[in-house]
Amino acid sequence: MNTEGASWRETDAHGGLAIGALCDYLQEAAGNHAGTFGVSVGQLRERSLAWVLSRLRLRIERLPAVGERLEVRTWPTGAERLFALRDFEVLDAEGRRVAGAVSAWLILDASARRPVRLESVFDPPANAAAARALETGIEKLSAPEGPWREIPLVVRLSDLDANAHANNARIAEWVVEGVGRDVWQSSFVRGLDVDFLAEALHGDAVSSRAAAMPDGQFSHSLVRSADGREIARARTRWEPR
Repeated sequence: MNTEGASWRETDAHGGLAIGALCDYLQEAAGNHAGTFGVSVGQLRERSLAWVLSRLRLRIERLPAVGERLEVRTWPTGAERLFALRDFEVLDAEGRRVAGAVSAWLILDASARRPVRLESVFDPPANAAAARALETGIEKLSAPEGPWREIPLVVRLSDLDANAHANNARIAEWVVEGVGRDVWQSSFVRGLDVDFLAEALHGDAVSSRAAAMPDGQFSHSLVRSADGREIARARTRWEPR
């Protein structure tokens, strides 16, 4: 997938591509490529099914500036239990890597809100031997630990995706929000690992919790305030600007 270059609305106050916009690019590329196997978002929707991102491991070399033309490459790397595995590379106009990611996706029965076996929907490509974008795996993140810095959020209509729950890119933004302005002003995110655990629906109050760890890392937990359910768990790594 080629882009026309990051627009001003996709960049942050530092002039670099915002983390949510980068995640949007990955999501769009994944959906488009899934169509070649007959399982695009629209094609699944006709069967009352939906793709759901379950785990993302993202490594960022640099955040592109406004106007930079980018290319997003994506390819399937096999299946593991209920997960369809997919990798990504984001390249600049010179072919240099801007970011790489590995991910795990589920197909959800939209009515039952439960995952279904991939083989019951399509024949997952077996590209397990394909080159990987990152060496890291998609193992479940360990339970986060405080003490927490907490920021309250509310799920808006504009946060919802085609499945009527908070989009994964918005959740990534909420994770980053948790570190606070001082860290965000002085550093940029180099690593983002997220496990998406539960839905967040319109009007839900969500607490974005973050705890500092060694070596510029943070542990994160997004918790639904009404019932204390953890909707996402994350780790970030930051480096000075």
